[in-house]
Amino acid sequence: MRLFRSTLATVAALCTVATGVVLAQPPQPAAAAASDCEGGRRGFRDHPDNASGDSAKPREFWVGNVHFTLEKGVYGSTQIGFGKISGQTRPGDKVWMDWRANGWDNADSVSPWLQCGPFTVRSAGQSLTTPFRRTSTDPQYQFRVCGSLVTAPSAKCSAWW
Repeated sequence: MRLFRSTLATVAALCTVATGVVLAQPPQPAAAAASDCEGGRRGFRDHPDNASGDSAKPREFWVGNVHFTLEKGVYGSTQIGFGKISGQTRPGDKVWMDWRANGWDNADSVSPWLQCGPFTVRSAGQSLTTPFRRTSTDPQYQFRVCGSLVTAPSAKCSAWW
């Protein structure tokens, strides 16, 4: 009986530790697909892959000779944001944009954020954009650009904007 209790106590301790490890993981977005934000879904709008925003980029980073930018611009009278990959891209490089809204306009949001993409480069040197979404000055309403290269598959993301 003593062996049974000892074994049971060990199993309980291991379950507690395993649960703590699972709970300590950083939040991950829901499973993402490009279709989650294409064709007007969740308030996103499609636009040409050669689109550019204002000259001032809210967020950007480079991986080698590939440039990832969070672009902002105006569509009609509304400020918009979208992600873009450009530079010496290769087929298989990817770009996506994360969006989170924890306040007044979160009807289409996914907790902790919605990943719009990934979108995959199909030819060398191709620029590629994500669909766009309107922006806000509300600090609870944020965007970031993310991507990976076929030669460096670990994802990188900009800071939130």
